[in-house]
Amino acid sequence: MQFSSIHTMVVKATGRLALLSICSIMPAVYADTSDAAGEVAGESVEGATVAAVNAGEVAASVPSERVTEELSDEASASPSEEKIIPWAWGNKWLQGTINRAGGDDEFDPADGIDWGYVPNPVYSSEKKLGLGLVVFGLFVADEESLNVENVKPSQIVFKGFGTTNGAKGFETNLRSLFRADAYRLNVDVEFADTPEVFYGLGIEPSQDEANELIYDHQGQNFQAHGLKRVFGDTFLGLGVRYHDNQAEDFRGPNIGAAAVLTDSTSVGITGHWLHDSRDHQDNPSTGWLLQFDYATFNESFGSDTDFDQLEFRYSGYRPIDTFLNQRTATLAWQVQGHLSEGNVPWDRLTLLGGSRQLRGYEQGRYRGHQKVLAQVELRQPLTGRHGMVTWVGVGTLSEDISDLGEERWLPSIGVGYRLRIKEKINLRFDVGFGRNDKGVYVSVNEVF
Repeated sequence: MQFSSIHTMVVKATGRLALLSICSIMPAVYADTSDAAGEVAGESVEGATVAAVNAGEVAASVPSERVTEELSDEASASPSEEKIIPWAWGNKWLQGTINRAGGDDEFDPADGIDWGYVPNPVYSSEKKLGLGLVVFGLFVADEESLNVENVKPSQIVFKGFGTTNGAKGFETNLRSLFRADAYRLNVDVEFADTPEVFYGLGIEPSQDEANELIYDHQGQNFQAHGLKRVFGDTFLGLGVRYHDNQAEDFRGPNIGAAAVLTDSTSVGITGHWLHDSRDHQDNPSTGWLLQFDYATFNESFGSDTDFDQLEFRYSGYRPIDTFLNQRTATLAWQVQGHLSEGNVPWDRLTLLGGSRQLRGYEQGRYRGHQKVLAQVELRQPLTGRHGMVTWVGVGTLSEDISDLGEERWLPSIGVGYRLRIKEKINLRFDVGFGRNDKGVYVSVNEVF
């Protein structure tokens, strides 16, 4: 599919979905209108709304005469306007709640770690309904970075959840920049005790319900790597990985596949090459990223098997004007791949599906040794802290590198809502649709 066709499809979809989203975020507009009406005497409600949206500022206090005028205006409001007033109150309550939770949309590098937290609903057909908590912190790692104009903040995120059927998990992610971004440290730690699915390898077998195997997964996964800027926006680095995963309590029609899911321990060292001109690590609006991550796992390190994996990723970002001309959108695109060679255990196979890989497909259903996918996303701010995204994507798997592209390609399309809880940090609600599948995702930070 040509890039221009994808762009046209995304923009048209955004046009339709934005109209629906604007209706849902009208509380923010009318909340601003109520304050702006006291500052601009004699203006209509529509005029105050436009002023509040375009200027984004309201008076700190209102003279008593204008308070009287405002009360008089409310008393004479039309029935349709009166129905919207409770939504304005609701929006103010939401803004206050977010602020009390640390989501005040501001970050002062001199204040140490700026913490915030948000609840995180969880649902999948295996995990069932649950509730999680996301705690995040923005900080500047050292004094040298504090002296840099428009410094890029470091970020640490803690995620935990529990569900009605006993599934639980914990994850922490650190993205730290040192010495004015001359050095970077990335750390990911995960503990999981959740039900998951296994259908075998490849696209075709995974579409047959007779191949379903459900199991309980217990896992501990750790990876860390450091990067050093060598010239311009180019970094080199080294790291380590440790994965220890078990499967038990098998059920489902394909119980015979349980023999594949043996206890697995993988220990490896990694090498990294990265070119990163993005203006932000987690929510960029300009620049591009080209990244290669190579990992080798060996029995001499403590692994059960020997295998090698190469991951590559290219992402680009550019601001564009849409029909909402006063709100510049971001067009983001990505191509990524995962290539494997050797005796790869079941827990190190690459995946299609889940909250980041190809939204709209059940995580764990599509696995393989080789993967390639592409996705394009339009990120459109609406008003205040509210925004929306639309995306299209496609991906496939194969057993051998030479066979990539020969199996069926899986499409993905979806729409999401964004609520800014900190500078450049969004709470995201995504609904993705795939071929005969769908998914709902709630998380923090953009997918790529």
